[in-house]
Amino acid sequence: MTKNFKDMIREEGYTRYRGAVDASVYEYFNCDWSWKAQWYLKGGHYQCCGCKEKCETRDPEGFQLFLDLG
Repeated sequence: MTKNFKDMIREEGYTRYRGAVDASVYEYFNCDWSWKAQWYLKGGHYQCCGCKEKCETRDPEGFQLFLDLG
């Protein structure tokens, strides 16, 4: 059985990014499928699995920042 892309990146250590993503990110990628976006994150690398384009970026602009309160 062949694995899908989402399963492969999870095995590589990516975790689901659950923060807000600004519309500017989708504009940058000229994305017509923003409603399907599923972003994953690993070491500052953002990877989308929402469509066949599999957009990726290391630029955190447009991604909600989380504060470490610990």
